[in-house]
Amino acid sequence: MPTKFEVPLRAQVLRSRKPLITRQTALIGAVVGGAVMGGAIMGLPWEDEVTYGMERDTTVLEHLQPLSTEQYSRSTVYFDSHGVRCEAWFYEPSSRTRRDMDLGSSPPVVLMAHGLGSQKDMGLHPYAEQFAASGLAVLAFDYRSFGGSDGWPRHEVNWRKHLEDWEAAVEWVRAGGLGTGRVDASRLALWGVSYSGGHVLSTAASLGPDRVKVVVANEPYLQAQRAVAKLIQERGVLPMARALAAAMNDKVRGLLGLPPAYIKLIGGPGELALLQLSEEEMAQVQRPAPSRQGGWRNLATARMLLGAAAYSPITGVDQIRVPVLMVAGTKDDICPVGLAREAVERMGPQARLIERPHAHIELHRYGAEPEFIKPVIEFLQEHLGGVVVDAAPAGPLAHTAESQFG
Repeated sequence: MPTKFEVPLRAQVLRSRKPLITRQTALIGAVVGGAVMGGAIMGLPWEDEVTYGMERDTTVLEHLQPLSTEQYSRSTVYFDSHGVRCEAWFYEPSSRTRRDMDLGSSPPVVLMAHGLGSQKDMGLHPYAEQFAASGLAVLAFDYRSFGGSDGWPRHEVNWRKHLEDWEAAVEWVRAGGLGTGRVDASRLALWGVSYSGGHVLSTAASLGPDRVKVVVANEPYLQAQRAVAKLIQERGVLPMARALAAAMNDKVRGLLGLPPAYIKLIGGPGELALLQLSEEEMAQVQRPAPSRQGGWRNLATARMLLGAAAYSPITGVDQIRVPVLMVAGTKDDICPVGLAREAVERMGPQARLIERPHAHIELHRYGAEPEFIKPVIEFLQEHLGGVVVDAAPAGPLAHTAESQFG
């Protein structure tokens, strides 16, 4: 009788084999691998363009102290945004300006803040003083973690927090934070440039016409998809992966309570930076400049790159119910004029677009000159009242400091 042969089941064969590695070895490997990866994420030892940690410089700078001129005064005020103290400059038309213009009541007020990674002492003063000398009160503020404002980590570029700061500033002014009778908070305008140009549009759409009456958006950031596509086209996939590795590095460090990882805010071609500029534009922003409040450096938290793609102000412009003036540069590769045209079309007849033959950086520099700012003042006069265009200064007033961005 033939011998019976039984084929073992697959599971039995697998169970009978010796494992290639023991559980203990696998566990050790996982721990070692995790430690290596974690160390790389937290340290990026191969990356020489990432900076770790940044301290606030509280040195009092003489050129940023209160001002008093024949046309206006500038004082420092503070408001709260989500438990953090924000600093602002309050520009108030002088008694002479009020008398000469026969304003007859408290002036309208314009709220201002700067764009990507910038602060109020980086080119906002020339705009604010022109408005103030024309009969407008102005509140120019710093976002949390920038300039004179509190907040940590320093230089955190976070559009959600920026929008919170805008709303906090609006509500503070409307609640009488500037004092009784100093401004007419029922006539409140928003003014923004570049990244904050998108912020003022989003804020106006969110708060509605009861709180915001007019918007001025200079060369506004409008769409994330366009910005991301431009980054990939200019930098390529591998440099983008490098930037995202730095962003993940910073994010993990934040979760672990470690000092933030910073990359350059602006950089030239090939540099690890949030915003890459041409050699010509880099030459414009690298001019000699005075010391900046808070110890400003050309750095921003790298984690900004992880959330930036979710922010497209253009998607909400059809919710705006107040007059809007946009100013855009036809040579602007950062915030292209085509998107500004699209946004104005979406908003309808309440929106107006002024196109200038300039690129992004130079348009901001020229924007406070009389021929450029007069149409803005006229627009505000039309929709806010209380402003006399002919009384606007003929040229830049005193204390217009040179700026890396204006």
